[in-house]
Order: sequence, then C-alpha cells, then structure tokens
Amino acid sequence: MRGFALGILLLAGCCGYSTRSLLPSHLKAVAVLPAANTTTQPGLAEALTDSLAAAFTADRTLRVTNTEAADLVVSTTVSNYSRTASSYTGDSVQAVSAYEVSVSAQVDVRDQTRNEQFYKGTASARVSYDPNAKTEEQAAAEAIRKLASEIVRQVQITW
Repeated sequence: MRGFALGILLLAGCCGYSTRSLLPSHLKAVAVLPAANTTTQPGLAEALTDSLAAAFTADRTLRVTNTEAADLVVSTTVSNYSRTASSYTGDSVQAVSAYEVSVSAQVDVRDQTRNEQFYKGTASARVSYDPNAKTEEQAAAEAIRKLASEIVRQVQITW
C-alpha cells in the first residue's frame, strides 16, 4: 500500500503548471502593425493598436519591436462595433439601465522567420455598463483593452 501511495505522489508531481510559453522557441519578438477600422466608430483603430502593444508588453511572452526585427507580425482590422441596450428599469418609463458595447476584429499573424501564416481568425470582446456610471467612450476603451488581451491569448494558444 505504501508503494502505491508513493507511486501516486510521484505521478502527481509530474503534473503541474508551467510558466513556460506555449509558443515555438524561435518566436521571441512581435510587431503590431497599425490597425485598420471598417466601422463608423472613430478612434478604434488607434486604440486597438496601442492596447495590443500594451497587452503584448504586459504579457512578457514576446518582446514588442519593429517589423524588421519581429518574428511575428500582427495585423488587425476592427470589423464590428455596436452598442445595444441590455436592460431596462422596471418602472413605467422603461428607461435603459445598462448597455452592452461589443467590438470585433479580424486578426492575421504572420511568422516572418518561417515565412508562413501563424494565425488567422476573429476576436471579440463585450462590456456591459451603466450609463449613469460610465460613458460609452469609457466602455468602448475597456472593450478594446479586453479585445487586445483576447488577441494576445489567441496568438499564444495557436501553437
């Protein structure tokens, strides 16, 4: 019985969490190209470009650099932006008590080292907000930050 318990402990010790990146070892640096915006909402492309660079920097898996020095190059296009009422007050006036901002982007990541596409897909993020506590612009900025984090996550789990 003692040997069985020791065997279980040894096996359990082999399973665990690793802080090592899931990306291939040749990928060390990333460049974030200026985002495009196909929506009518102004400022989203610039906000996504800045938030994406900040998200990669905060993640610290890949070093943010210029296009020439990058192993990966990230291109994004903000493809959807919407604000919809998500809840109403229960009184006779039926005023909006919360909105939801949704933003989506097309993502294309190129591995410059191997000269091949690394990832291509869509990422999206949503933020609900109380219009009495937050403006639409503040909610949109939060949604863009969440979108940038989602793009970083998708790039990391691609491999």
